[in-house]
Amino acid sequence: MYICIATNNYAMQQLLLNITDNSKIDKLMNLLSTLNYVKVESYTEENIVVSEKEKNIIRDRVKNAKPENFKNWDDVINSFEV
Repeated sequence: MYICIATNNYAMQQLLLNITDNSKIDKLMNLLSTLNYVKVESYTEENIVVSEKEKNIIRDRVKNAKPENFKNWDDVINSFEV
């Protein structure tokens, strides 16, 4: 489950959380719902709408992808400083 959290400050900030332990989702949702400055929107594959234009862009990217341009995902992740 992915949760998008938007704050109502001057500069809106969004966080995307990947919750890997489904047993913890209810507790987290209850906590977040108590915060008056947080709007929680829950997205699942069933309620995300992707336009045909966006689908065609992705299809073109996949069709034109070249294996020599691919990067090892572990190398990409490890290149970020946290």
